[in-house]
Amino acid sequence: MEDRPDRSVRLGNALDYWAATCGGAAIAAFSAIIVYVVFARYVLSYTPRWSEELPRLLLVWVTFIGAISGFVRRSHLSAGITDLLVAPGRFRNAIAFLAMIATAAFLLVLLVTGWNLTMATWSHETTVLSLPVGLVYLALPVTACFSLVAVFVGGWRK
Repeated sequence: MEDRPDRSVRLGNALDYWAATCGGAAIAAFSAIIVYVVFARYVLSYTPRWSEELPRLLLVWVTFIGAISGFVRRSHLSAGITDLLVAPGRFRNAIAFLAMIATAAFLLVLLVTGWNLTMATWSHETTVLSLPVGLVYLALPVTACFSLVAVFVGGWRK
């Protein structure tokens, strides 16, 4: 039992590192693509056919990958009203625990429905790149799974 905080810290740091690395690489790719598209459009008078599909795919994935780090760091936007209205102690800890359980329940729903949506759309193709449409929706179950782990890791870390 004593290893749990150490393991959770290591797991949380690893999740945060990989989410930041993957998210950073996707943002760099997204930025490079946008710069190229703007250059091609206004300097070369040519607009690549994929100029909307690929950045949109990356943006969806980057958004949900970023959520993983937010869960690990416990830095998601919160009103902080609990800290203002409830004194530190058992009741505040109970509220935080209930919030963690509610978040986990939401992520489980997102994981299951995201998987169902991915499977339902995997056989469809995107208009230009002919990629499976399910590739866009695959961000939901994959990142929900990692976020679910991050929620519990974040709860143990603090």
